[in-house]
Amino acid sequence: MKRSLNAICLPKGFKAQACGCGLKKNKRLDLALIFSEVPAVSCGMFTRNTFAAAPVIVSKGHLGTAQAQAIVANSGNANCYTGKQGLQVARKTARHCAKLLGIKDTLVLVASTGIIGRQVDFSKIQRALPLLSSSLQRKAGQKVSRAIMTTDTQPKEAAACFKVGKALVTIGAVAKGAGMIAPDMATMLCFITTDAAIQHAALKTALREAVENSFNLITVDGCMSTNDSVLILANGLAENKVITKQNKGYRHFKSALKKVCLALAKMIVEDAEGATKFITIVVSGAKHNAEAKKAALAIANSNLFKTAVYGGGTNWGRIIAAIGASGITVKSKVTLSCSSFKKRHVMVKVDLACGAGKAVVYTSDLTPEYVKINAEYN
Repeated sequence: MKRSLNAICLPKGFKAQACGCGLKKNKRLDLALIFSEVPAVSCGMFTRNTFAAAPVIVSKGHLGTAQAQAIVANSGNANCYTGKQGLQVARKTARHCAKLLGIKDTLVLVASTGIIGRQVDFSKIQRALPLLSSSLQRKAGQKVSRAIMTTDTQPKEAAACFKVGKALVTIGAVAKGAGMIAPDMATMLCFITTDAAIQHAALKTALREAVENSFNLITVDGCMSTNDSVLILANGLAENKVITKQNKGYRHFKSALKKVCLALAKMIVEDAEGATKFITIVVSGAKHNAEAKKAALAIANSNLFKTAVYGGGTNWGRIIAAIGASGITVKSKVTLSCSSFKKRHVMVKVDLACGAGKAVVYTSDLTPEYVKINAEYN
């Protein structure tokens, strides 16, 4: 696994392009297109927020075919809480893109990120899509990583290569996220491409496990977004023996996918809004893994704990208070250890002495800059 530029275009058969269509100010990149030369086995995971955005609803519906060939993503507007008009925009975006690419509407997935509650000016997207579709190239992956950014300060890309038999398989991925980050489920946008030949059932299970062990282990502010989407396209152009849950290739694929997703998840925490610290919380000795995760997230989402880390003064009481309020099974004796809160990377270890449950969660500190960024985000 490596941090990589142009990651989503590294697998065979994938091209991309991005431009500024005017959804953001100052002509910044805000519209991206990812395209596979052939239809790809595809699946996704999405927010569980009741007010799921229009593109989430549309993409869920299109994934009923278990195939996709393109992803259109915009930043600058979430297209959420926009009613029937918002749904029409998401559908028209997919339809217009499909026509330009010469493929079926259902093979186009859509995603959006930005401010909630504002209608999207579809005419801006409509004018830009012909340019994107006619200028797709193998070296535009990094432009895509920048086009989906909102409050991110840096793009997030990762890739991995591995062998299935004699065939070299590549996974590439791009993500965005810095605020409104909390489980459950993906807490940001992430687009994954791979040239692996893999059965849909195996791809779906591998993605679910990868998300659970990466994006569902991070939190910045405990706030669940309305637009969270993780989409994966596997076009089979590596020409490997088809991966199923029963063969060795599945183990290698799943391992590589988990590494890529975890790398991106950590990049999100590193780039958290206003953050000055990266915090790792390790909970062991819980009754079971679910309780360990619940305790770790209780600490990670405690504003008192996060501000203490920002201040640099180790405060054990805030950790204990968070654990006690989490509702998990605890004994009177809990063992704590922490590295210095003054360092950039902070480690917190908790042993609940109740069982074999374990969990690791990643978070950031809470700073005045976070408040400033979100006070001005409108």
